[in-house]
Amino acid sequence: MDALVPRPRGRLRKTIASIRHREDGQTFSEYALLLAATAILLIVGMLFLAGKIDTLFRETGSKPSILKPPQSVQCDPNYSGACVPPYPPDLDCADLGALGLPLPVSVVGGDPHALDPDGDGLGC
Repeated sequence: MDALVPRPRGRLRKTIASIRHREDGQTFSEYALLLAATAILLIVGMLFLAGKIDTLFRETGSKPSILKPPQSVQCDPNYSGACVPPYPPDLDCADLGALGLPLPVSVVGGDPHALDPDGDGLGC
């Protein structure tokens, strides 16, 4: 009776041998390990730097002047009593009021902005 039943040992050994030599499963597991290691390194790095970044934001947030660009103020020497910006642009009295400059403005030289139309030395 044993002679009639084929023995699967030869086929089974070939199948196991072919599974051993396949690298698909190894490649997938290697990529999974690399991805897991990268994720762990990123998480540890973020946890390590979290306190330092928080401190940096809190320190810079308490200094409002650090966020403002430096302003170089130039005043036209033809006017006194207020710091009138130099010409150009051409400014009128409404522009000076919008800038918050105290009015009237004394004209001590030329009048490039034409703030003193009557020539009495007081502009606006």
